[in-house]
Amino acid sequence: MSADYVIVVQARMSSARFPGKVLASLHGTPILAHVLNRLSQAAPLADVLVATSDQVSDDPVAAYAPTLGVAVVRGPLDDVLERFRMCARLRPRRWIGRINADSPLLDATVVRRVLEARAGEPVDLVTTVFPRTFPVGQNVELIRTDALMRLRDDELTAQDREHVTQFFYRHPDRFSIRNIESTEPSRSGESVAVDTLDDLRRLEKLSAVQTG
Repeated sequence: MSADYVIVVQARMSSARFPGKVLASLHGTPILAHVLNRLSQAAPLADVLVATSDQVSDDPVAAYAPTLGVAVVRGPLDDVLERFRMCARLRPRRWIGRINADSPLLDATVVRRVLEARAGEPVDLVTTVFPRTFPVGQNVELIRTDALMRLRDDELTAQDREHVTQFFYRHPDRFSIRNIESTEPSRSGESVAVDTLDDLRRLEKLSAVQTG
C-alpha cells in the first residue's frame, strides 16, 4: 500500500558560493545520492521526486537522479513553489514533503518524527524550523497538499515562490503549524548542510568519525 505522501528533494546546480554542490562528491558519492539513501532508510515506502529547474545548468541533476531510480520534475528556476505544485499534480497525495539536496547527513529519525506528526489533529504544515532547534541541514517540512495548492498567487511574493513555505511562516494565524523539536536545542546554531567547499571538507571529516 502506497504512503499518503510524496517527498520532494529540492536540487539545483546553481549556487553562488558552491556551484554544483548537490553533485559534489562526499566519500566518493554525490551528495544527492547520500540524501536519497537517507530518505530510503527513513521512509522506505515513500514516493520520492527530485525537483530541479528547466535550465541547461540543471541538466546534470536531471540526468543523474534517474540512475538512482528517482523521477525528476523540472520547472521555473526561481519559482520553486511552482515546481512543488508540479510535483503535487504529478503525484497527487495528501501530503508533500520538502527536503534540501545539500543535506547529506540528514537524520532518518528526524524525517520519521515529521512524518509521524501528520497524524492526529488537523495540521497544514509539520516542520523543524518554527522555531529551529535542530542544526541546519536537518530541515524537514511536510505540507498538506491542499493547503499548498490553495495559496493565492496574488498574495505571494518572489521570496514566497523561492522558499515554498515562507508564506505559511509569515501568516501563522492562517495555518495550523506543528513544530518538531530537537532533544538537543543547543545545537541549533550548528550546520551539517553543504553551502561551501569548506563545509564539504568539514562534513567529510565529521562523517568519517561517525562511521569509523
